[in-house]
Amino acid sequence: MRDDTPHRSWREREAAAEARGIALDPKRDPVAGIQAFRTLYVPGHVLISGEPVAARDALSKAAAELGWDVELETVRDAGEPLTRARIVQAPHPRRDDEPVPPVDAWRLLQQARRRVIERAKARGRGDNPDRIAAAKRDVSLAASRSLDQPVARRRRHADRDLVVADRALRAVGLDHVLVVDPIGLAPHGRTNPHGRTNPHGRTNPHGRTNPAGVEGYALAGTGGLEVVDFVGPSPVRTAPLAAGGRRPVVAFFDTGCGEVDGWLPAETGQNDIVRRRLPSPTHPGKVIGVEDPATDPEVHGDQSGPLDGFLDEAAGHGTFVAGIIRQVAPEADLVSVRVADSNGTVLESELIDAIEELAVWAEDNPLDVVNLSLGYAHETPEDGLFSRRLLQSLHRLRALGCVIVCSAGNEATDRPTFPAALYDWGDVDLSIDEPPGLSAHVAVGALNPQRTSVALYSNLGPWVTTFAPGSSVLSCFPRLSGGVQAGSRADLYGRRRQSLDPDDHTTGFAIWSGTSFAAPYVAGRVAAALAPGLMQGAAAVRDADVVAAVLADIDTEDGSRHRG
Repeated sequence: MRDDTPHRSWREREAAAEARGIALDPKRDPVAGIQAFRTLYVPGHVLISGEPVAARDALSKAAAELGWDVELETVRDAGEPLTRARIVQAPHPRRDDEPVPPVDAWRLLQQARRRVIERAKARGRGDNPDRIAAAKRDVSLAASRSLDQPVARRRRHADRDLVVADRALRAVGLDHVLVVDPIGLAPHGRTNPHGRTNPHGRTNPHGRTNPAGVEGYALAGTGGLEVVDFVGPSPVRTAPLAAGGRRPVVAFFDTGCGEVDGWLPAETGQNDIVRRRLPSPTHPGKVIGVEDPATDPEVHGDQSGPLDGFLDEAAGHGTFVAGIIRQVAPEADLVSVRVADSNGTVLESELIDAIEELAVWAEDNPLDVVNLSLGYAHETPEDGLFSRRLLQSLHRLRALGCVIVCSAGNEATDRPTFPAALYDWGDVDLSIDEPPGLSAHVAVGALNPQRTSVALYSNLGPWVTTFAPGSSVLSCFPRLSGGVQAGSRADLYGRRRQSLDPDDHTTGFAIWSGTSFAAPYVAGRVAAALAPGLMQGAAAVRDADVVAAVLADIDTEDGSRHRG
């Protein structure tokens, strides 16, 4: 008898449907000299990178002025510590002149910054040239060349200099919420399958108008998640391994990886194409990233909100990414690191922990390419104000020879997103010094299928390294079937006859769009270019030369430029 009991309780589903963060209002809690922009962050705690004692002291004093206190929670104790400072209400027993406000990480961070400025000015040194010079020297040690740039090339402000120079606060930042598909392309909105009428109104396929703008990519038939069948062969590994040779290894941080026969098979322990549960090198008995099988978005497609059968926004995302890498680099071994939930969100602290765990693993195991199809936009993207721990984590991987490939994001903006823009691309406000010998860091935007234009949703700008196919891409998808049913059914001659079921993905394939899917194309191209040398047992493969050649080839395929 079929067991149709929900695998998650109503409490778990309700909790999963709650947003993991809130939107920052840049106009709230202003501090002189610090311009803020919108982002998503967790309001209940801030992150401390490194030894937390001095930061905790600064935060506790600022919190006390708001009727709060902070309690430390260790996220990572291996290597450089990473700590959450949880904010708790702690009204002073002798002060009852006003109610204690709800806890908020942004307000606490700004209050701590404000205290730095006020203390300096109270000492009569707020505008002292010697004080500013000392601040600049401190910042140059911590954030490289940030404040030593010419005044004409930087937005300078004495109060900001004081904040950036404060050693304790340099280690503190918000815990941002990263998303794998910011514009929410999945699955078809709440209607079935193409708008208000079913199946196609009077015209085919999109009613009386042709979907325009960024929103058009959310509809099946214009790049949105769509069921499809694939009748071609599975990717085949043809080249044998020479003595001492190995396959290129590509890791990807995502929602996990489902099973698709011939493409993404289950592990057997022998020459596995995909490893899905990588053992943690520092926590025996655990895996890197999320390990709870009951919440796997590639197995359980509807985990949050009402029991309506709609697939969650990011269900299948990691499988789709893996399928693209398999198509482009069939010889590669894949490592799936599950970090995001079925709604496509992951906390920055969780991602940093997983990246640093993978870096420890990579010290003793081959790892060539890392794909990150996720991102966020920082609220204060300037030297000394943006949190550098994620940057340092990626530097650690790059120092081990891993090429980092990141999606640029789907907000149709030129505002830099992290981690895509966390490399030295020449910005004077976001100055990033890179130690010598690091492997490449590549930010990827998306092209439309004809490759003659950039997808309208794709982020762009000088920080985007290259553009690759990302719209209406065909790839693997978990064999999930949502609650939406075919619009018509008329059985005849002993056969079931019906119109298309728009969320029945039991074929194991789909069409989808996003820079999330342009990045693994580039990651796969790099792995495919590395494969011949690695598989023949080459003692060393210069990945810098390989990446340069791959990017040059991809550039020749990109017809979006106005070439004079």
